[in-house]
Amino acid sequence: MRTRVVIINNEIFPYRVPLFATLSSLEGLDVHVLFLTRRGWDRSWNLSQNVLTFPHTVLPGFFFRLPKPHYHEWRTIYVNPTLLWHLFRLAPNVVVGYEYSLPALTALLYSRLSRCRYVVCSECTAWSDRALTYGQRLTRRIIIPRASAYLGTSPAACANLVALGAPADRISEAPQSHDVRFLRERVERARALVDRHPPTLLYVGSLSERKGVDLVLEAFGQVARELPQARLILAGSGALHTSLERQASRMGLADHVEFLGFVEPDDLPRVFAEADVLALPSLEDTFGMVVVEAWASGVPVVCSKYAGVSGYITEGRDGFVVDSGRIEEMAGKILILLRDPVLRRSFAGHGQILADRFDPVAVAKSFRQAILASQET
Repeated sequence: MRTRVVIINNEIFPYRVPLFATLSSLEGLDVHVLFLTRRGWDRSWNLSQNVLTFPHTVLPGFFFRLPKPHYHEWRTIYVNPTLLWHLFRLAPNVVVGYEYSLPALTALLYSRLSRCRYVVCSECTAWSDRALTYGQRLTRRIIIPRASAYLGTSPAACANLVALGAPADRISEAPQSHDVRFLRERVERARALVDRHPPTLLYVGSLSERKGVDLVLEAFGQVARELPQARLILAGSGALHTSLERQASRMGLADHVEFLGFVEPDDLPRVFAEADVLALPSLEDTFGMVVVEAWASGVPVVCSKYAGVSGYITEGRDGFVVDSGRIEEMAGKILILLRDPVLRRSFAGHGQILADRFDPVAVAKSFRQAILASQET
């Protein structure tokens, strides 16, 4: 007998598409994904409808935004009036809801009315929890004791679930996934076409305060004093673009810093092919998928300790973990890697092995484990 599973997801994230496709192909599961919107207001990527090969529905609805307490960012509140009706229409045995939102609360209500199982999927870490509103904390207190199983997207997220009262034996670790093999092959092809280039530091992500981009620019200033030929590539768009350009100019780095703007996922392999080191300087990041992309691409990483993905790094083996607020520490680790091609190759090799943990097939097994565990209660 097949288990009918409905997954409720905020928007169509490119890196989750392969996971949902893999889940829908697993024997014994009948998976349907309900998206609350096609694309968030602050996202720039474009996805063809043809890539959504799994059963799914984009629900009608609307959203409004509220300011977050940190980093001058906004929180999106999704309202989908037909969500409950769609759940009754699909009649799942198990519902997977992300985080602690109004749609998650609606899904929990359905699970109580229909007596189906509810699974929590959370990226939240103890550090990122600082930004939760009173309403989210209240919703979390309602949901966690009533869930049958739990998915944490990183070691820090799993530890946070335990701290919040979720039974440890009901928690499965299912990190954010990526089509690792496909990305690796495309980067290797792109790298074969890239000419020799100066020592290159790469940042990929939004140009926002929370991502700490100004800090990596400060660190690069110290790097450039030691390696005058080095360059920094910033791939992304955001509110800080203009101020970062001014900062680079004030530091005398205008000729060493390249602003690419937003890069579509399909174009990222070319960008990774030109990089020697990736830096993720986030002041807060529930995960940090770009680190997995760097590992898959054979690019060593310097990662902030405030990113959930840092929990997968073995210091000095497949990456460096730093306090991104300590500029000299970050600059020092970047310099070590830019100066040492042998160490870069070693990090890259270990990173590519580590990247396989985030392949959709591997992550789907953990997802399936949580679904099966929910039915055992």
